[in-house]
Amino acid sequence: MVTKNEAETSADTSKLQAEVEILRQDLAEVTKTLKSIAGDNIETRTAQAAQRVREVSGQAREQFDHARDVAVDQVRERPLLTVAATFGVGLILGRLMRR
Repeated sequence: MVTKNEAETSADTSKLQAEVEILRQDLAEVTKTLKSIAGDNIETRTAQAAQRVREVSGQAREQFDHARDVAVDQVRERPLLTVAATFGVGLILGRLMRR
């Protein structure tokens, strides 16, 4: 015979198990939602970072091209002065490296 106390304990255990299962399902849904939000956020940040890298590299390329053009123009306009300046810088660097 099952006593009243045992029946109540069995019923309570069944209810507790059902509630634990519901909590597991809810937690799984919350986890799924958080992963989705985090994934979207990461994808957005990655796209923004990639765009920023493209912008900065484009600006750096433009600045390098401009500096190269200026240097080429200077060499064409004043070739002897350019050679003399380069020679002087080379001498100074050579002496500094000897020490």
